[in-house]
Amino acid sequence: MSTAFFGVLSRLVRGPRSWAAFLLLGAALTAATPYLASVSSGLEVLSWVVLQGASAAAVFVSIRRYGLTALWPWRLLCTAAVAAWVSTTVAWGVGSVWLQLSGAMGLYRAGTVVTYLLSLVALTLLSMRTEGSRGAGLLDAGIITVGVAMPFWTFLLGPMVGGSGRTGMDLAFAVAIPVIDLFTFGLLMRLALDNGRARWLLLLSVSYVSLFTGDSAYMIDQIAGRSSGVVSAIGWLGFSVLVGGAVLHPSIAAAPSRLRSPAVSGRGRVVMFLALALLSPLISGFGQMLLESRGMEHSSNEMVIMVLTVVLAVLLVLRLNTVARLAEDHAAELGIALRQREVLQRSLSYRALHDPLTGLANRTLLGQAMQHAIADTAPGAEPPALLLLDLDGFKDVNDSFGHPVGDELLTHVTRRLTGLLASGQTLARLGGDEFALVLPGTGRQDALAVAERILTALQAPYRLSSREVYLTTSIGVLAGLPTATPSEALRDADLALYAAKNAGKNQITAFDPALRHAHLERTRLLTGLRRALAHGEFTLNYQPVVDLVSGDIRAVEALLRWNPTGSRPVPPDVFIPVAEESGLIVPIGTWVLEQACADARRWYERHGVSVTVNVSGRQLREPDFAETVLDILARHGLPEQALVLEITESMLLATTPAETARIIAALATLREHGVRVALDDFGTGYSSLSYLRTLPVDILKIDKSFAAPAGHADHHQMRAFTKAILELSSSLRLDTIVEGVESQEQAALLQRMGCPLVQGYLFSPPAPARQIDGLLTITPWQDAA
Repeated sequence: MSTAFFGVLSRLVRGPRSWAAFLLLGAALTAATPYLASVSSGLEVLSWVVLQGASAAAVFVSIRRYGLTALWPWRLLCTAAVAAWVSTTVAWGVGSVWLQLSGAMGLYRAGTVVTYLLSLVALTLLSMRTEGSRGAGLLDAGIITVGVAMPFWTFLLGPMVGGSGRTGMDLAFAVAIPVIDLFTFGLLMRLALDNGRARWLLLLSVSYVSLFTGDSAYMIDQIAGRSSGVVSAIGWLGFSVLVGGAVLHPSIAAAPSRLRSPAVSGRGRVVMFLALALLSPLISGFGQMLLESRGMEHSSNEMVIMVLTVVLAVLLVLRLNTVARLAEDHAAELGIALRQREVLQRSLSYRALHDPLTGLANRTLLGQAMQHAIADTAPGAEPPALLLLDLDGFKDVNDSFGHPVGDELLTHVTRRLTGLLASGQTLARLGGDEFALVLPGTGRQDALAVAERILTALQAPYRLSSREVYLTTSIGVLAGLPTATPSEALRDADLALYAAKNAGKNQITAFDPALRHAHLERTRLLTGLRRALAHGEFTLNYQPVVDLVSGDIRAVEALLRWNPTGSRPVPPDVFIPVAEESGLIVPIGTWVLEQACADARRWYERHGVSVTVNVSGRQLREPDFAETVLDILARHGLPEQALVLEITESMLLATTPAETARIIAALATLREHGVRVALDDFGTGYSSLSYLRTLPVDILKIDKSFAAPAGHADHHQMRAFTKAILELSSSLRLDTIVEGVESQEQAALLQRMGCPLVQGYLFSPPAPARQIDGLLTITPWQDAA
């Protein structure tokens, strides 16, 4: 039955506005209680029983709903609400009003005192659930309690005790209730100062204010010699109603969390304490004089006020001591925080100027060291030297063994370089595998000597994770030349490093002003190439490949030409290397493929002539190169067998083994679709025969140096080499093309040697597409004859 009742009640109070409805209904019944009392004492008791029972039920259901049953403050508050309902129902309603038992009211008063004590303990425990010092909170509550107790004693409690003639239990009851009210008031004020925004706590505070008002009105009635009136009844009933509304408010869901800790200081708190310390004794003294003038003085008043004043002073001193102690703790914490901040700043400053892997100076600190070295150079003295180092083949180490091994290698390199440092020199890691060394006041010869020692030291093998690794270094040296700024020094040393790597790596190159001019020219060419690609300044010329037996044109080789607007043409051997280094060769090469396939479609359809297009290693390293070629062929309607991609052996020598494998895979994919591959400049490299075993090649193009004319000094030797290559390619079933044929004598000799295809100025120089249309209508070999 009880379970069903509380289940129904739980559903009723579950709505978001149930607390407001409870307050409205409770307020209406509270206002009607004095009228019911005038009608019948039974109706008055019934009103009390209903209101206090509803409050107890609301507290019980709410703390279960919000998970507060495990917390002692809420357990005690629930017990207090039930105890109040039981004492009202049993002792007053049943015992005194219905059965009219003589000791029933005494039992009711005892139950009321128990209720007040339980509420006081609950508030005390709730006050102690703070994040900070519990002592500070209790001191605040004590100061407020004692400050309010002075005028309370003077005007209410003292006159009631002295003039009522009460003794024994009646006196104890009369004194206990106000004293508990004072402590409760102090605790609530302390909680409200720190947690005033909690709606449930605001309603709970107002409920105890209502109770305090009811008790004060009761004491005034007692002093006046009359029974309790309407104000006290409404105050007591309002307490029950407001407690029920507080626990039903949704904000109580946050009650399990700890309340805010009391502030060490605050304007409101300081003003309140100051007012209590000054006004409470003054008000009490004024009240004492007023009572004496009316003949209502009590002998114990002065003693009680004096004792309360001393207690208030002691509490204020203890509170100030707490503030001072907290201030000392905060000062100590601030000192620790400042020291930690200083350590953090030093750490951040170090990290901002040093490389995290090697601990060497970074680019910023290198610039500062270079700037100091430049500034400290005396007139006529040697300027500072700067060495830039780049580890050759470091990318291969990362690709082959992984980045952890690469990082380990960098730490080994750092140790070797650090061992070569002299006092005043600054070693820095600029990123990746690039290092720099500042040598203050060092001449050219001394700087080159340091570079030689570094080159030798870094060539020794490295033992890394049970494997031996070899490494070389390229070094650019700026020495013996005055420098205005660190950025200029880095620029010039970088140009020297760039030249060292282009010279074959494992080299030392000193900066020369000519390098700067070459760099400016390269920059100019690079800018022009970008403009040429955007404005259509590129064109294609084609050189025929002729069959010496029939004299017919079998293929044409597409050759890129650059004719800048308003300027002279730029030779391919000048702009192609710049395009390769900058990566522009990729979009330029795509344009060449597009244009060559567009031109070759009509030649292949009418004459069966294929087109040869040179591709660079940079293009072949693109992951989608094969897909790009096949897409261009399909878009222009050119069959795959009509396209020949021409590569060079030197291009493969400039790549890593992993990159070479990717290139071979891309070429193999294209050959599977019918695209043929030609190896240009065959015989001029270092490992042509080994590449013939691994490369997917269809055509060998013999370099023009092997087609030397009869009067050439090496004619007989070149003829023997050419014949050997022709026999080799024939046995491997590869087509062969000899380049650079410029005379009838060379053509006749190659024909006698069995060379099927030739290419050269004898038949036609590279010509625009419209001229190729005309050449295809004649037989160039017969025409040349």
